Amino acid sequence: MTSPSKVFLFAIFVAAFVAYFGDHFIALSNKAGESIKEVAHKSSNELVFDKANMAEYNGDIRVPIAQDGHYWVTIEVNGVPVLFVVDTGASHISLSYQDARKAGLDPEFLSYDKAFKTANGVTRKAVTNLDRVSMDAIEMSNVTASVSQQGQMDVSLLGMSFLSRLSGFMVEDGQLILRP
Repeated sequence: MTSPSKVFLFAIFVAAFVAYFGDHFIALSNKAGESIKEVAHKSSNELVFDKANMAEYNGDIRVPIAQDGHYWVTIEVNGVPVLFVVDTGASHISLSYQDARKAGLDPEFLSYDKAFKTANGVTRKAVTNLDRVSMDAIEMSNVTASVSQQGQMDVSLLGMSFLSRLSGFMVEDGQLILRP
């Protein structure tokens, strides 16, 4: 039988080990790993379930949580697939400069005249409307979005201008459930 003092000493040893070597493990994983976006692109088939899955769940789209703790989805913007991280704290869809270009928005000609408060401080973005946004059975038109200036954002955010137009969304058992 294990005595409480042995358990306590083991816990202290584990805490000291993590405190001392934790940064080394993080540095190693960052060097050995790929960027989040590259990993998400490589496993995009696992990120968004197909229409056969939708029938199984009464039309709901279920998105599993990724290893990084986020929900990643591929959404078509103006007919072009764009990878998004779901962000309920974002008031609208926020496209990176690169993704805006890919979707045909000509970001170099947009006016970056709106100030936005973000988790990283205040930034200036261009506000636009997306003609068409779709994901499997979900199709929307005239969706408000912003575009970040070049070099300010690497990943596009799927915010509330999309999510609030669904009949519902929730997280259950490690899956994001989107209800068309």
